[in-house]
Amino acid sequence: MQSVNINTSLENRIFPMTNSSSLDSFLSDTEASISLPQWLFIPFIIISIVESVLGTVGNILVIIAISCLGKSNPHHRSYNSFIVNLALSDLVLCLFTMPLNTYRSLNTYMKFPPAFCKLADTFPAINICVSSLTIVAISIHRYLVVCFPHKQLMGTFVTFLTMIGIWLLAIIAASPLFIYSSSLRAYDDELIERTIDLFCANLSDDSCMNEFNQRNRRLHVVCYESWPQYGNLRLVYTIFIFFLQFILPIFIISITYYQVMLKLRERFRYRFLIKRHNISSLRQEVSRQRRNNVLLLLIVSSYAISWLPFNISYTIFTYKNRYLSNSDSNPTHSKVQMNGSLKYLPLRFLICMISAITNPFVYGYFNETFQDGLKRIVSLFCPRFNRNINVIYYKQTDISSFPTNGSKSERKTKPLRFFFYPSSNNNIFILKLKSTDDFRTSARMSH
Repeated sequence: MQSVNINTSLENRIFPMTNSSSLDSFLSDTEASISLPQWLFIPFIIISIVESVLGTVGNILVIIAISCLGKSNPHHRSYNSFIVNLALSDLVLCLFTMPLNTYRSLNTYMKFPPAFCKLADTFPAINICVSSLTIVAISIHRYLVVCFPHKQLMGTFVTFLTMIGIWLLAIIAASPLFIYSSSLRAYDDELIERTIDLFCANLSDDSCMNEFNQRNRRLHVVCYESWPQYGNLRLVYTIFIFFLQFILPIFIISITYYQVMLKLRERFRYRFLIKRHNISSLRQEVSRQRRNNVLLLLIVSSYAISWLPFNISYTIFTYKNRYLSNSDSNPTHSKVQMNGSLKYLPLRFLICMISAITNPFVYGYFNETFQDGLKRIVSLFCPRFNRNINVIYYKQTDISSFPTNGSKSERKTKPLRFFFYPSSNNNIFILKLKSTDDFRTSARMSH
């Protein structure tokens, strides 16, 4: 995530502590540029907490349900691996990046070591790039599975290399932030002076003042980006991140999911011709087709809505910032314009977090492995859950056939088969007699 860049005419990268006028001017400009209006503090904090909690809980459920408890089909391992990778990246985004950005939006000074500024700027950018590239990998994998069902084009080894490549590319893309992120050391003199005036006003000696100076004078840090003054390196980097993190992903997932939708529609027409006399099966096909279309539209729209406002606004801000700093003869007027555009930037990041919140629900809810793992999680805390299930759908794990009564011709044409399906709860088993290829649970019994 690109941090807020403080563009002031700094002659030196770090002000000496003796130059108090320059330091005070720099800190006042910094605080004015990144501080939210007072009336937005409480709503901003509440929304940030709600988004962090929802995203953290949802992504933890996806990771546990798919990795530990869900029964995964071998053909779905690559897809599930990408889902877990996406959930892991979004979990870090909700658990660490969101609280950190909230803290930085409300506080000019950071009570952390100076080296923390580099990590605070670089780590969010890595997470966001990993999430975006993983969504691209999921769309490509889904396209290959749907359009080439008889070819295993993405096995376990290719999936592993793809995830390693995603993380390496994200680290390389975020490396300029690590290089050009810097920090400014500053004493919070105003806070110390207020404390001394409050507690030491009625004392004549200097012991109280010295005690508070030794106890409360702590070194604070202001983080900022120190890009080279020559050239348009920061603008070029912003456009590159905009392309890598938004333009390229939205283009690829739109094309791949459009091809998937066309392929599924073609299959639906074929099944309609086969099952046009079977009303119940036809209704199932219509419902399945509608659900697939809704899923694909949700994926594209949620990603576009989440990241389009922030990327466009930040790119415009970077260009405007560069243009004003080069052409405007009135630096005060330029500073006011830049500060006004930065003031509401933290609110746009709240919109970006919608993607990290919706991803576990969009990708996990329609995932069979996640559904099975979620049932196991619920059954651990609610034992009555399995007893209240009327119909349970499970994948076939063991098949045994036996001869049936009737003529030999009937046994040759439609042999009955006995299917045994273990459920997520060890106390429930499914028994079924089946004579067609369609799967429907017709009986259930307790073990």
